[in-house]
Amino acid sequence: MRLKLNRISVSFGENEVLKDIDFEVNDKDKIAVIGRNGCGKTTLLKVLMGVQEIDADPSGGDSDKIQKTGKFEIGYLKQIAFEDDTESLENEVLKVFQPILDMKAKIDLLEQKMASGVYEKESLKYEDYLNQYDLMGGYTYLKEYNNALKQFGFSDSDKSKKLKEFSGGQRTKIALIKLLLSKPDLLILDEPTNHLDVKAIIWLEEYLKNYQKAVIVVSHDRAFLDNFVNIVYEIERHKIKKYSGNYTDFAKKKLLDYEKGMKEYEALSKEKERLQALADKFRYKATKAKMAQSKLKQIERMGEIEKPESADTRVFSSVTKPKTESGNDVMSAEEISIGYTSVLT
Repeated sequence: MRLKLNRISVSFGENEVLKDIDFEVNDKDKIAVIGRNGCGKTTLLKVLMGVQEIDADPSGGDSDKIQKTGKFEIGYLKQIAFEDDTESLENEVLKVFQPILDMKAKIDLLEQKMASGVYEKESLKYEDYLNQYDLMGGYTYLKEYNNALKQFGFSDSDKSKKLKEFSGGQRTKIALIKLLLSKPDLLILDEPTNHLDVKAIIWLEEYLKNYQKAVIVVSHDRAFLDNFVNIVYEIERHKIKKYSGNYTDFAKKKLLDYEKGMKEYEALSKEKERLQALADKFRYKATKAKMAQSKLKQIERMGEIEKPESADTRVFSSVTKPKTESGNDVMSAEEISIGYTSVLT
C-alpha cells in the first residue's frame, strides 16, 4: 500500500490552508500529524480520504497530485455511525466480524451435513473452510473483542444494553472499538485519547504499536505519540515538514534546525553589512569605485536573507493549586477565560 500527495494546496476562498504539501504513507508507517489548532490537520486528513477537493494546478498537472498504489481500505472514526440506536452494544461491535461469522455459519452447516457420514468432497471443503477461518482470525476474534471492551471500561452487563442507553463519550468509545477491530489498511485517528482514561490510553498505545498496517494520528498528547509513532509531519504556516522518529525526536530536530538557521542568518547578515560598509566607504573614490561596485554586486547575488521563524508553539496554560485531592471530579471551574493572545468569546 502506498498513498502519496504531491505539492497539493487547499484554499477556502481567500483563506489559504495548505500550500504545496508533500505527504506519503507506506505499509506499517506510524505517522503523527501535529500543529496548532486551525493549521489544517483535519483538512489534510480529508484530502487523504478523498472527501476534500484540492486547488487546481495552474500548470494543469493535476493528474499525479494524489497517487495510490494497490487497493486498500481507509478507516476513520467519523465515518462510523450507528444505523440503529436500539441495537445492543455486542451486536453492533460484532458487525465488524461479519465475514468471520459468515464463515463459521458455513462450517456449522457443513458439519451438520457430514454428521450422517464422511464424504470426500465435503471433507476437502471443510478443511479449506477451517484454514480460511483460522487466517481470518476466527479463533481469536472473541478474545480481541472482549479485551477491547474491558480496556475501554465496558462490563459484561453492558454488552446487552442498547446503544441509546450510553452517553456521548461512551458511544465514541464504542465507535473507536469498532474501528480498531475492523483493522483497515490505513487507520486514521483524530484525537483518539479524548474520552479515554489512563488505562485505555496505555492499551491503545500498545495496540497501535503492534498494529500491522499503517496508522495516521492527530493528537496533542505528546507522551501518547512518543510511545508508537516513527514519523512526524508538522503543519506550520500552511507548509508541512517531515521528521523521522517520535515526538521527542521531532522536538529536538526542530530546535536544532532553528538554531542552525539562526547562526547562518546572523553570519550572512554580518557579511552583508561588512560588504555594504566597504561599498559605502569607497563608492565615491575614483580609484576604489570598481571595488565598491564589486562589493555591491556580491550583496546583490546574496539576495534577501530570511530570518528563521521561531516555532509557532503557543498553547493554553494555567497555574492551579488543588484545594483537596480529587476523587471522581478532577476539576471544576467558574468564570474562566480561555484564549491565546486575546480572550476567546
